[in-house]
Amino acid sequence: MENTIDLSKTKKRTVYSLIFIVPFLIGLGVDLYVPSLPQIVNYFHTKSSLVQLTVSLYMFGYGIGQVVLGVLSDSFGRRKVLLLSAIFFTLVSFICIWSPSLIVFEIARLLQGICVAGLAVVARAMIPDVFSGIELAKATNYFTLSWSLGPIIAPFIGGNLANIFGWKSNFYLFSVYGLFIFAYSFARFEETNKALVPFSLSTTSLSLKRILTNPFFMLITTISAVGYGVIVLFNIVGPFLIEVVLKYSIAEYGNIAMVLGCAYCFGAMVNRFVISKFNSKVLLKFGLMTCLAGSILMLLLSSIFNMNLYVILVPIFIIFFFIGFIVPNALALTMSLFSEIAGTASSIFGTLTGIIVFVITMFGSNLKTDSQTSLAASYLVLFIILGLLFYISNKLEKKIK
Repeated sequence: MENTIDLSKTKKRTVYSLIFIVPFLIGLGVDLYVPSLPQIVNYFHTKSSLVQLTVSLYMFGYGIGQVVLGVLSDSFGRRKVLLLSAIFFTLVSFICIWSPSLIVFEIARLLQGICVAGLAVVARAMIPDVFSGIELAKATNYFTLSWSLGPIIAPFIGGNLANIFGWKSNFYLFSVYGLFIFAYSFARFEETNKALVPFSLSTTSLSLKRILTNPFFMLITTISAVGYGVIVLFNIVGPFLIEVVLKYSIAEYGNIAMVLGCAYCFGAMVNRFVISKFNSKVLLKFGLMTCLAGSILMLLLSSIFNMNLYVILVPIFIIFFFIGFIVPNALALTMSLFSEIAGTASSIFGTLTGIIVFVITMFGSNLKTDSQTSLAASYLVLFIILGLLFYISNKLEKKIK
């Protein structure tokens, strides 16, 4: 049997709708307003590193929120966590708009990340609730395809909105989107978790221990998290490289970022078509190898040519395309391990992702933005580390078998 619970076609369509709607917001959470980072620096009369911190804090909230909210969704249901997260995201987005100081804005961004954590962990947990086998892999890829639309569309929308109405318009859009998720879920979504786990600290501790002590899960999750971190790292460095150093406008940056977002989406689409011919581990390995090659190309180009738009974009387009093979397959490999406690597993996956991306972006806020060399060197180091982690995970899996 492919489906783990019996759902009508209407209910399945609702699940698929949410698997599409929610991940798109995850991508929007960063990419919509990153073209406005230089504008926000000027608005609060502060340093760029402090404004870049708003991305890091969002990712930190996204990480720490999932370990709690994922466990709660296993015990109290996906629907309750989804609805509360959506309505609080809407309210916190309004706080971002009316922040009187940078510190209030930063706290609000942290809270936004926690709210998105609840949405994300539920959306991921729905997949093993409903699907198994090849259908689980396909639904997971559908999830990541939706997430990939954020980096494609968000910079274009956010850049043009900020160009016309100012950076706060991005957060009005966040508010509307959060309210839409709440209304749609309230009207259409029915609980998918048919095996609620009674909440207790001892049961939760055992579940967390079981997941955290699984080396394969932890290694593959780290690979996925760093892959996502590569994209976010460009998001916090790119606006200053392209808008400040190369003197492109905020709207032009939005168009450029949209092209790079398309690269990830195209990669995930190609992965979707070949997933039935090659297993997830093979495709993950292929993605890692090609991204490593792309980072080497980026470093070589930066050492040969003076910085210009094409020297930056060509290798990054290649890297983003093949990250479309890394993230979906890593997610599919991890989510298939603990289908009976999918919410908890999803929360650990998301928490590690948030914390790792938080660390990467904190590091990225200190990178030099007068050339692409430091970014290229960072990418090379990250993909070498990922190659080693994948090698170790293969060795461990063979020992387990």
